[in-house]
Amino acid sequence: MHFEQPKFEGGRFEITAMGENIFNKFEAAAAGDSGKALWAARAPYRPEPGFDLMLIPRLPKDADWREDEEAKAALDRIEAEDWVASLDRDGRQPVLRLADEWIESQGQAIRSGERGAGEFADMAAENRYAVYFWGANTTKALHIGHLRNLAVGAAIAGSLKQAGARVENRSLICDVGRSMGEAMAGVATRAGEDSGPDADEKSDHFVGFCYADYVTASKNGGLGDDGAEDSVARESTQYDDKADELMMRVLGGDQKALELWSRTRSWVVSGQRKTLASLGISFDRVIYESDYLPEVAEYMNQGLAAGTLTKRWGDDMVMYETEREELEEMPLVRSDGLPTQHMRALAYWAAADELDDVISMQVCGNEWVAHVTCRRKLIDEMGLQNGNGNGSARGGGPPTHDIFHGMVARENESISSSKKGALLIDELVEWIEDELRQNPEFAEEMARHPHPEAVPAQVALGYFLLQPTTKQVKFGKEKLLVEGKGSLGWDLARAQAHHAAAEIQGERPAEDPDYRFAVVQSEHYRVHLASAVDEFDVAPLSKYLSHFARWYREDERAPEVEAVVQPVLEQGLRGLGLEGA
Repeated sequence: MHFEQPKFEGGRFEITAMGENIFNKFEAAAAGDSGKALWAARAPYRPEPGFDLMLIPRLPKDADWREDEEAKAALDRIEAEDWVASLDRDGRQPVLRLADEWIESQGQAIRSGERGAGEFADMAAENRYAVYFWGANTTKALHIGHLRNLAVGAAIAGSLKQAGARVENRSLICDVGRSMGEAMAGVATRAGEDSGPDADEKSDHFVGFCYADYVTASKNGGLGDDGAEDSVARESTQYDDKADELMMRVLGGDQKALELWSRTRSWVVSGQRKTLASLGISFDRVIYESDYLPEVAEYMNQGLAAGTLTKRWGDDMVMYETEREELEEMPLVRSDGLPTQHMRALAYWAAADELDDVISMQVCGNEWVAHVTCRRKLIDEMGLQNGNGNGSARGGGPPTHDIFHGMVARENESISSSKKGALLIDELVEWIEDELRQNPEFAEEMARHPHPEAVPAQVALGYFLLQPTTKQVKFGKEKLLVEGKGSLGWDLARAQAHHAAAEIQGERPAEDPDYRFAVVQSEHYRVHLASAVDEFDVAPLSKYLSHFARWYREDERAPEVEAVVQPVLEQGLRGLGLEGA
């Protein structure tokens, strides 16, 4: 990017470079002609009298910047910039005060809406991304284990869109396999093959109840299907029961079974879409694993002919010997022709033509790490090629990136909807709505909120964004409506409901420490958004917004401060996919 010198015109400080912010300007001045910046700038955690930025030397450990001529020359360059009012070198570390004109120019640009929605569109312009999340089985309603996947996926997609990328939200839906047979058998057992949910019953809840009843009552013993080990163990075994019979009839083209399968799938997807709509999440493309069953047969025969795949002695399960400790044997296709999750995923990622010309990423739980690693290894060994060079650097073709998140637990037990007591997303959102309506303090705040209807979704999704992505989350709904305790959505909601009740300090906005702090903090947004775009990690952006929101709400602020803070919070909600329903 070309950095032009700022200039004063008619008493107003003008910014002449598109997309430029104070940290970019500082970096350029600190580097000079050498291209190596020996100083970094950081904003203080709270407003500080006399300075706006702390300067941190980028020197070897134990080096003294006072004895480094290049570091001192860099400070001279920085101090000479028009946007710098003063640079104090006397303390433990240098501190910098920005020019009042710069503070007021930037503040006015925010308050007037001059920056606009496309302020960050240069960061990833023309890049194309496909973000795969949701990806649940068509057997049940969505529960809070799925909620983390939705939160992470929507946030990554939101940050990429805000940065100017063309983004498609996609989902690869599991609609075939052992669990689908169990859902169909549950529906047939509970309601009959020609019956369905009552008029007042949500259709995915109906199928979920049928599915859970059948799993619990069957010889399978009620194991869950959300974890990799549970899922593969159950799919690898032939039970010769109603579920297996119905799934075999579907694969064989039996019309009656196909009708039941289609209705069951439709009921679940329709119900899940209503849940997604309540969260403000939509998908541009939905792909079904059943559409890739021809490729399953093709790749199985190819692998067996080449000796890459073998049939296991005793049950003729088609297997891949991975030579990896974490998943020594990868079961792919049962002897009756029913493919496992491993094989269905391989068929899609090795064959799908919509992976051309996009950078693809799949968001999934970290219990699937071994599956993904071995699937990639098998794709390479079989010589299967897909896409146009946007495969992973790890090998194995698309997706380009795997985004793994930790599981969600309640009382030290991972969440699975086929286990009793799983909290559904619909139930959680309804609980939040009730709390906001029935609690007098919350109701009063929602009356001041600009978009109270969006708050339940923001609270539900936002909770997961402050958590380290790869770590397990111990979830409790009582944590969601507690300010400053890790609930990002609630921090943002309460800040948006907090309105000006103080007067500006001083003769002009730049004399008010809160105003200066708010303007400088707003410049951090671009820095953290860049991290989300480059690293696909939204935690730094989430933590920044949580801190900014809590600082703003902890005291009375002037209207001028509110007019700077609120637009930043709004753009944060968009950047994290938290706009809500």
